[in-house]
Amino acid sequence: MMKRLLPLLACTALAFAHGGFEHVGGTVVKLENSVLTVKTTRGNVAIRMDAKTEITSNGKPAQAADLKQGVKVVVDVPEDAKEKVAHLIKIGAAAKAAPDAHEHDGHK
Repeated sequence: MMKRLLPLLACTALAFAHGGFEHVGGTVVKLENSVLTVKTTRGNVAIRMDAKTEITSNGKPAQAADLKQGVKVVVDVPEDAKEKVAHLIKIGAAAKAAPDAHEHDGHK
């Protein structure tokens, strides 16, 4: 049975990493000193924001002020980076994290 599960698990992992980006989905715990803390199914993840971080809500530009506690997000972070720095933060997208994992709103 385990041999049959391994390919399935591998495919599931790929759904959350695509196009050079890891997708961190969950709810906002806090935003403090340009560090966004996201509660995921695996625990809290701290992700730094910088001047290049894009924030969108329903495909339209949004602001850091919109990242309030409890808001659902999916954060695109470059894979294999030494430090997690947000490239794109999609507000209201956490419930769709797996199906939308292959969608990228114009990664630069």
